[in-house]
Amino acid sequence: ETQRLDQIRTLTQTLIAGAAEMGETDSITVMSAVEQGADLKIVGLWYMNTSLVFLVNADKVREFKDLEKPDNIVAVNGKGDITHVMLLGPLIKRGVDIKKLNIVEIGGSGARMQALQSGRVAAVPIHFDQAAEVAKKGNFKVLLEPWKEYTAWINEIWAVNGSWLKKKENERMVIDMLKAQMTAWRKANADLNWYTEAYRKHVTLKDAKSATPEQLRPLWEGLTKEIKAFPPVMELKLEYWNDLLPAYIQAGAIEGKFKVASVIEPSLAKQAASELG
Repeated sequence: ETQRLDQIRTLTQTLIAGAAEMGETDSITVMSAVEQGADLKIVGLWYMNTSLVFLVNADKVREFKDLEKPDNIVAVNGKGDITHVMLLGPLIKRGVDIKKLNIVEIGGSGARMQALQSGRVAAVPIHFDQAAEVAKKGNFKVLLEPWKEYTAWINEIWAVNGSWLKKKENERMVIDMLKAQMTAWRKANADLNWYTEAYRKHVTLKDAKSATPEQLRPLWEGLTKEIKAFPPVMELKLEYWNDLLPAYIQAGAIEGKFKVASVIEPSLAKQAASELG
């Protein structure tokens, strides 16, 4: 049985409560829950990297240090969530004092885009294809592309209740699901028409149902060739998360009182990949 929940936090809570066995959620809420004693495991990736970039008002933000200025307001989806954390890693690396950032919460990529265009904020995370549209309408530039900054930017993942996973038949179910996921990734990479059909079916934007392959080509090429969102083999390398932990901690999302290896279970994705060949 499948159920749609729009809030990542709600989904993780549902897994903790045992009201769902498996869910598509995010690393940060899972790790935060594990830190507080929950028995959850990350078993797969929903996709690799992210299509989000940080777009800035180029009149106000010429370099990373400019984000320290109090009048340069940075909009994120939610404090401590992936849109916030994603920004912090590269800033810390470049010596920006992240305590000086003036962060506000604005939910939804479209709303953040409007806030940037109207001058209310100076920096926003939005999808790279939206960023390209906005950049045509004023002096805006992409400050940050996560796929160039991190070993891997891990955002949405498959998580399961740890005790549920101990049963062999449940393990088998996860392996089969991950095989289906990798098969879909391979089809998306190889076939724009297949990707277009999937886009029409699953994307919630108002014009999605009528999208044509040619309209989607720039988005498809960006995801498959540059961002490499759908690798043919799904790998859950501990170094991906070890690389992200400092940013998670700086954002106040987690304290870091656990070992990454206790949360990540890479063996099922490995098994799925070997069965697929």
